[in-house]
Amino acid sequence: MFLNSKSRFYFNISITQNIKFCFKKIFNVSSKNQYSSNFISDLYKGSDIYHLEHGRSAFYLFLTTLKKKTNKRKIIINSFTLFEMINMIIYSDFEPLLVDLKSNSFETNLENIIEKNKDDLAAVVITHLNGFNENIFQVKENIDRLNNNRTEKIFLIEDCAVSLGAKKKSFYAGKIGDYAILSFNIMKNITTLTGGVLIDNYKKLDINTNLKSFNNKKNISSIKQSCFVFLLQILNSKIFFPFFFQFIKFSYRINLNFFLKKYRTDFKVFTKKQIPEDYLEKMDPLKKELLTNQLKKIHEDQNLRIKKAKIYYDKLKKLECFFFPQTNFDESNIFIDFPIICKNDELKKKIWKKSLKKNIDIKNYYYTNCGTEKIFKKYGGNEEFLNSKNIEKNIFMLPVNKNFNQKDIEKVIQFLIDTVNA
Repeated sequence: MFLNSKSRFYFNISITQNIKFCFKKIFNVSSKNQYSSNFISDLYKGSDIYHLEHGRSAFYLFLTTLKKKTNKRKIIINSFTLFEMINMIIYSDFEPLLVDLKSNSFETNLENIIEKNKDDLAAVVITHLNGFNENIFQVKENIDRLNNNRTEKIFLIEDCAVSLGAKKKSFYAGKIGDYAILSFNIMKNITTLTGGVLIDNYKKLDINTNLKSFNNKKNISSIKQSCFVFLLQILNSKIFFPFFFQFIKFSYRINLNFFLKKYRTDFKVFTKKQIPEDYLEKMDPLKKELLTNQLKKIHEDQNLRIKKAKIYYDKLKKLECFFFPQTNFDESNIFIDFPIICKNDELKKKIWKKSLKKNIDIKNYYYTNCGTEKIFKKYGGNEEFLNSKNIEKNIFMLPVNKNFNQKDIEKVIQFLIDTVNA
């Protein structure tokens, strides 16, 4: 029965917290809370922290600062990523060099790519997808070796937008490279409506000078964001979601794109002639306040997600029709969702069609394989991007958030088993 359907979305701020934030902006109440900044500093001890309005804004701040220090123009980045990260490279007058993932894995396939492009390579971006990208240690060794023989440094950047809290070999994701990017939008494990941070481990580029070109966030913009998130919170609430899900199903059935492109993060890939103005903003001070309680509980939340992810894996691992890109159930993964990859697109379509019919809300996408997008095709380092293409086409992301209890997870597992065996 459709009234039993439950939203896969979980907003890490409550409706009450969001309303309080909105009213503080309306009445221009300032924030005196500095805890969030200090907490991030505890995770990244010895690093400089810069708060921006988006994770992509933090990336742009780094790139425009780097541009003044180098004549090299290539930036290596995953093909399987948020397309706006590639746009930031283009907007800052660098050239993205897109590379594939490893087969059925979230690790970047960088074999011979760094060495081949070393003379014009300004930076390498390692994307931590849903947890720790373990090949970063080898990448760092390769870059350090190359940097020993040249005066102009190749920088290592960590994209930690979907991996805050992941830890490997006593290092948090974001502490191994020269710089790192964090993101706090509404779909992340830490949420401030929008928001991002640039972590500066290197501390030899003049970030502060470039930061002066970023504007303070306007109150009206923050209020609009708060109202939009409030609407999503209501629509995805226990009472309203069963009815909202019927509209979602209808939208897929008739290709209601104007709605779907707002509901899905991967829906429409585009680039503009120059960076949008709202990307050139500092984080609203009140958003730092929203981070406080969430950051205190980040490891507790992570442990719960890991336990739920393992339930999926233990029950589904015997099914030969699935691949699992993450099988370490420890602090190296944060599991915003639990990923499974179907062995073929026929199975993917079958599961997706039946999930809608059964009113089971699972996510049938993750990031976009940007290498095969028309606007980015000329930047391909691996021409076919077969691994990224396969993952984009055949992935499901299963919910592990606080909104889903073990009974809900068992329901999804049984649905998948029944669908595969049907």
